[in-house]
Amino acid sequence: MRGDYSFSDPPPGAVCCLSCGRVSIGMTIAETQAAVDRVNADLRPGERPVGLSYFRCCPAPRFRPAVRGDIPDGATIGTVLAEG
Repeated sequence: MRGDYSFSDPPPGAVCCLSCGRVSIGMTIAETQAAVDRVNADLRPGERPVGLSYFRCCPAPRFRPAVRGDIPDGATIGTVLAEG
């Protein structure tokens, strides 16, 4: 563990990127495509649509299941495409 933060077990489905160290909730390709569709449905005129890459943290991410000590209590966790 790093720092003097308190840590607890990560939520189910949490993954840690081995490239950048960011912890996120992993999504399948199908879940990510549904999220892309939701984001694109809410775009305002002139905004550019997003693709699957919007839900990646790094150009070449590699993931492992998140463990206690990866993220301090109270930190915000987003979602990431963790399949494929």
